[in-house]
Amino acid sequence: MSNISRGIKNASYLAIGNLLTQFVSFVGFIFIARMLGPDNYGIYVTVGAFVGLFEILLLLGLNKTIIREGSKDITSMHIFLEKTIGIRNLLILTAIIVCIISSFFTPYELQTKLYIILFSFQLAYTGLKGFLATIYQATENMQYISIFGIVNRVIFVSLSIAFLYRGFGVLALFIIALFSNFLTISANYFYSRKYVKFNIFSKLQFDKNLLKPAIIFSLLEFVIFLTTKIDLVMISILGTAKDVGVYGVAFRITQLGIMLRNVTAMAFFPIFIKQFHTHKMRARQLIKYSLFFLIIIFVLSLVVSFFVEDIVTILFGPEYNISGEILRVLIFYLAFSWSTLPFTTAAQATHNEKYMLIVWSIMAALNIPLNYLLFLKYGLFGIAYSTLIVSVVGLFLVSRITIRIMKKQGYLV
Repeated sequence: MSNISRGIKNASYLAIGNLLTQFVSFVGFIFIARMLGPDNYGIYVTVGAFVGLFEILLLLGLNKTIIREGSKDITSMHIFLEKTIGIRNLLILTAIIVCIISSFFTPYELQTKLYIILFSFQLAYTGLKGFLATIYQATENMQYISIFGIVNRVIFVSLSIAFLYRGFGVLALFIIALFSNFLTISANYFYSRKYVKFNIFSKLQFDKNLLKPAIIFSLLEFVIFLTTKIDLVMISILGTAKDVGVYGVAFRITQLGIMLRNVTAMAFFPIFIKQFHTHKMRARQLIKYSLFFLIIIFVLSLVVSFFVEDIVTILFGPEYNISGEILRVLIFYLAFSWSTLPFTTAAQATHNEKYMLIVWSIMAALNIPLNYLLFLKYGLFGIAYSTLIVSVVGLFLVSRITIRIMKKQGYLV
């Protein structure tokens, strides 16, 4: 099977699985947002965004390092897993402790802080889920990533709706999330052993060849967080819980488009690794792919923007009218995000993630002050304007730097 065909097959598994997962999640999202209302939903979103800040301590970049090395020789992949699982377990514990301690220094109400302490254990699921997913990615059995994702969301959404209807509140949602995560990560671990067996209790090891790129990948994930999800954290500090809830609905909907972008990148990542390991690629090919994504997603966003306000009001209720107005602006950033996909995937496949780190650091440095200034002037719409500006700057920098560096290194002609 050709590289393109395999990539499409992998992307199809992930896309279909994630579409089903997101469909279930979206149904739950509608019920949760409607039944909690903007204020309580804002608290729910605030807790999730705050805990997400500490994912940087999980060193999630280890996952891409494992894939990059393991994809070259599947028979030796268990070595890379055992070299990194010890440090992954240590980092999970560290992240949880730091998250809990940090919650005491926030301006949030006591109840919100208690929710953060409880939900900090979500970091264990986040760390282990991505770690196990490397096995399915490297062996190109990506359908199982989708299957476990669907099962997780079905359990969470069905229990959440049932408990909310019986009068339970935000606390129940966090407990249900942790419960569903524990069930699915346990099943995931035992099934992954069908493809690669490794000792989950391997001793702590420090391999500089694995850790150095992993740190860069992790910093890259963190600065990406600072250009996206940090918006919700900043709103929770600058505004109110209701503001977070209102913006959170618009933000969550756009994340459906980002999810599809990310699974496409995930599917083609091992393909790009193998492509550049043995062959060169034309620079114009990357540009062609980028322009294709830019035009298609922009046109789709333009069409959807005419109907999105009414759709949001119908689905979520009149309390979320402003969410639809914000989404009408925010949705266009998807086009610029998708158009960077060929460049970021190629750069990471050729050990050039450090240049992506520089680009995203510039974007993060631009996003945070822009959020502050534009929020003061335009309110929640200012956060959306900031996202658009930063995404345009990002596309320009990513494309220019990737082509220049990879041509110099001989990967592109």
